This record gives sequence, C-alpha cells and structure tokens, in this order.
Amino acid sequence: MPRTVIAPLRPADSEEAVHVFFDAVHNGTSGVYTAEQRTAWAGTVPDTEGWRHRLDGVDGFSARIEGKLVGFMTLDDNGYIDLAFVRADCARQGVGAELYRAIEEHARISGIQTLTTEASLAAQPFFERMGWHVVAGQRVVKRGVELTNYRMTKALP
Repeated sequence: MPRTVIAPLRPADSEEAVHVFFDAVHNGTSGVYTAEQRTAWAGTVPDTEGWRHRLDGVDGFSARIEGKLVGFMTLDDNGYIDLAFVRADCARQGVGAELYRAIEEHARISGIQTLTTEASLAAQPFFERMGWHVVAGQRVVKRGVELTNYRMTKALP
C-alpha cells in the first residue's frame, strides 16, 4: 500500500472531506446500520454545499494517499473528537490509527487530559482498540430515524 501522509486538516479540504464522510457512512457502516439509517445520517448524495464551511475553524488532521484525501479526524479544545472518517476502501489498513496518533499527540501537546467522542457502531471497536472505554450507549435521531452510538472516553497520561 502506498504511504499515507498525515497533515493538518484545512478548510480547503471540505469538498473532498464530504465525499470521504459520505463513502464512510454509506459503505463503511453498511454492516451495522440499515440503508435507511445511513441515508438519514449522510443523505442520498454528498452535501457539498452544507460542508462548504464545515471545516472552518476546526482543528484536526487529514490522511492522503497519493495526494487523495482518504480520511480525516477532528479535535476541539475540550478534547472532543467530532469527526472521524476513513474511506471504506482504506478501512482496516492503518489510516485511522495514524490519524488517531496525530490527534492524541496534538491533545497532549495542547494540555488536554481527557478525550471524548460519540462513536458509531462501526467506530466503537476502533476506539476500544485505541484504549477508549464506553461511558454509555445512546440513541440519536437523524432526520426522524433512530441510530445507536456510544459516548466514549479516554484519559491521557
């Protein structure tokens, strides 16, 4: 597999990021969410207009392979990971782990002591492998459709 390049996420990455998000939801979570749930979460087509400014003022990292955005992860000042997505065809190849290591290092440098997220059914095992713990399962409603996810946390040493 070609080398993955991790770099700071930029607002200019939004157009590619929406396609990664759409692919990750529709193709990467198909084993755990129904088609109706995936459509409620990500829509029927990538929402490029809605994502035009989605990454403005957002801290995080991008993963590129041969110049193409294949994943991204964000972190806010409170240690919350809001977005964590990898293209389905790059899943389980270490891209998410590389992004996560960059996020965790950034958090430590920033003095963040605890990380939190709301992980999908597909992402929850990944976060557990990274040393996270489930705080609680929860049901969220997107466009009138219920989805299950997990509030998770990790204390940083």
